Amino acid sequence: MGKQVVDIRKLEWGDLDNLKKMDTGIEDDYVIRIFPKLIESEEHDMFGLFQGEALLSVAGYTIFADKFAMLGRMRSDRRYIGHGYSTEVMSFIAELLSKKPNIHWIGANTQTHNYPAQRVIERSGMKPGPVHYYAILKTKTHHPGKSGPLWKKIEELDQKRTLLSSLNDNALGAFPYECYYPLPFDKVLFTDEYLNECTFYINPEEDRFVIFRNDQKGDLHTHVKYFWDDHFEQPGFFETVYHNWNENPEAAGAWIDFSETGFKNIPDLSIFEVQKPWRLYSRWF
Repeated sequence: MGKQVVDIRKLEWGDLDNLKKMDTGIEDDYVIRIFPKLIESEEHDMFGLFQGEALLSVAGYTIFADKFAMLGRMRSDRRYIGHGYSTEVMSFIAELLSKKPNIHWIGANTQTHNYPAQRVIERSGMKPGPVHYYAILKTKTHHPGKSGPLWKKIEELDQKRTLLSSLNDNALGAFPYECYYPLPFDKVLFTDEYLNECTFYINPEEDRFVIFRNDQKGDLHTHVKYFWDDHFEQPGFFETVYHNWNENPEAAGAWIDFSETGFKNIPDLSIFEVQKPWRLYSRWF
């Protein structure tokens, strides 16, 4: 008997039960919890590969600034792994996005040890890029860096934009727009709304600045955006991190994106909750 016909289509409200029936091995899958948001929002879309009524594989994307698309939320039913269904869905989405005149970049972020996901992403036309380490500072009882005065808070939108536009070197190789979402460093991302959600501080020498923005990824975190590898050598950097965290006591921790070099500079990993590294894949149009 030949391979049964499969169909890829955009998911709708009625597909929630099919999604729940998938044997993905993921307990308390957040995709199921936020499914209404994913199918009703203009920024999100989810697609599924069906064989008859059975949902075998899903993936989706999120649009940022009407220009960048980040692919993800890839799930497969473990009973059907090995048939290339994830590749079919991801390639379908990448091809669909490539035909949208407003989309100039697609990306996907996956952990470096997840070789099956990397193969799927590469087959959809994306190339490997920078590696990022995500470390969440969970304690306020231990100071990991060089002590110094609290950095100066920047209030004005114009000043925030000036700081971002002055950035010539970026150790991260991307802009950590949200937790898990590194995007190209582009001024279209820096809307008034986004910058108003961000808190900026600049050091006394005015050659370093740090950005904080609260972000909900499971728990609420204060997301630290810093573009150099000298976190632990900059006097007052961690005083500023703790100060911002104290002003947002509902945050479970301070989430910091590190480059490979920056991560190697961490003197004490025990105070962080550390994930295995992630690699950003991307493709420009």
